[in-house]
Amino acid sequence: MSRGSHGSAPVQPEAKARIEWIDAARGLCVAAVVLFHVGLWHFLRFEHDSSVAFTFWDAVATGLGSVRMPLLLAVSGILAASKVRNGFGNGKAWSSSLSNYYLYAVWLLVYALLSIVLADSPRPQRVVSVGDFFLQLIAPDTPLWFIFALAVYVPLLTFCRKLPPSVVLAALAVLSILTALFLDTTAGQWGKVPELAVFFAAGVYGKNLFLHIAEARTVLCFAVAAPVFVALMALPEIHPGIDQAVYILQGLAAAAALVAFISAITRYRHIAAVGSWVGRRTLGIYLLHTPIVDFLVLAFHGPLSPVAPAISNSVPMALLYPLVLTCAVIAACVGSEYLLRKCGLTFLFQRPGSAPGRVPSGARLLSRL
Repeated sequence: MSRGSHGSAPVQPEAKARIEWIDAARGLCVAAVVLFHVGLWHFLRFEHDSSVAFTFWDAVATGLGSVRMPLLLAVSGILAASKVRNGFGNGKAWSSSLSNYYLYAVWLLVYALLSIVLADSPRPQRVVSVGDFFLQLIAPDTPLWFIFALAVYVPLLTFCRKLPPSVVLAALAVLSILTALFLDTTAGQWGKVPELAVFFAAGVYGKNLFLHIAEARTVLCFAVAAPVFVALMALPEIHPGIDQAVYILQGLAAAAALVAFISAITRYRHIAAVGSWVGRRTLGIYLLHTPIVDFLVLAFHGPLSPVAPAISNSVPMALLYPLVLTCAVIAACVGSEYLLRKCGLTFLFQRPGSAPGRVPSGARLLSRL
């Protein structure tokens, strides 16, 4: 962050805009995660006759798979780049890793307790026993895998900081391909940690490139990256290894295109305000959306079961329902976090003692998710 001298004053608006697009990108990604899970765990499980609405939302779910986590990991890598670059000397890399693992362990326990309360829920990716809880402390199998991954990625790349970035990126790309080739897709969510590490590293090592894309007042990057992403999405599946290599390219193209697009639209104040508002609340939304959707899934297998056919049989309702429900879940997450903090449960969202006092906005961003 630049200091308030006369010489640095002109760059203040640009620095603020940079934070806004990062906030908006994170907010968009987490909203996409919620939308994906609303569809995967809830809406797409309704009985239907292959209506246009279900076909549409199934295609949306497929498209989000190539966009949401690559961009979220790349942006997280951008925010972690300085920690990685500065090494272990100042303790920030270890502190970041410890804070993320603390959040992972605390919320894994919360999810385990909720799994007992909501034992009849058919939602996948749960904590099913005491033994499973201890296993998942080192091998995630819930959506919390992302928090676990951040705890792993920062010290890993800090250890590798003296290696050429091209070597690290190539090694992680190979690891991603090998994971896709040899890891059983039913093995659990922990497989995403090695599979997607390359996108976090792309954010760490490509920070300056992404910031340049965001600051450039041109649509050239979007005009190039977006068609590349679409063309790669249109390729048929050939072989798991080749398909994974294509997926990596898809994710990088999507990240570049969306950084260009989001940084452009956040120059409009109303869009920037909404994006920033959601982006600054991504941690609570990410952590809380799973149990909230879990309650919803269970309700639709009980007292609300007659509602599902009514939604399925109406094309307009089926088209709007996932989007409206996603907004409702996000609002519920924000409200729940507010109430939990007011009740003195701040430790659910922040490691005790990790951020004493007031911190600048840039640091607040780095302490989130």
